[in-house]
Amino acid sequence: MPSAKILEVKKALVADLNEKIAGSLAGVVVAYNGISVADDTKLRKELREAGVHYMVVKNTMLRLAVKGTQYEGLTEYFKGDTAIALSPEDPAAAARILCKFADAD
Repeated sequence: MPSAKILEVKKALVADLNEKIAGSLAGVVVAYNGISVADDTKLRKELREAGVHYMVVKNTMLRLAVKGTQYEGLTEYFKGDTAIALSPEDPAAAARILCKFADAD
């Protein structure tokens, strides 16, 4: 069982993630595996410049963050190495950049 301090940190992380999800116009769930460090760095830079929040998230934390929201039905896709890309400004930015990156492979 985690200590009270660790539990509070995790609860804060889930609340922050829930807030980011709720404040985004669009998001993309990504199977995060098989990517080189160089490609990951390039991808993160491009997403950051487009105003997209991109993060690798533990599936349990992501499930807790979407619990009770309209996105709860997506939890079946939170398997393996999962990342999310959230677009708070441009609804197509995350999908456009990630599709371009996937097509380049």
